[in-house]
Amino acid sequence: MRGTVWAWASALIGAAILVLIFFYGTEYGTWVDEAGPLSVEPPTFILPFAIGGLGFVLLIGGVIAGSTGMLSAERSGRKAKH
Repeated sequence: MRGTVWAWASALIGAAILVLIFFYGTEYGTWVDEAGPLSVEPPTFILPFAIGGLGFVLLIGGVIAGSTGMLSAERSGRKAKH
């Protein structure tokens, strides 16, 4: 049961990271639009790209692990301890 909870928790963390990276991207796009000819150096995108990739892996891995954990518990007839 704990494994399933941690799997879904990691999926939620991954989703939160992706949402934050999305908002960072909109701010970055606004900055590029306002800067025009890029006379000033734009902010770096390598670190947000790496963090977004980590969030994507957490999201997909958590959903897969949580789903398979729930299905295997159903098939074996195990019940959650209260």
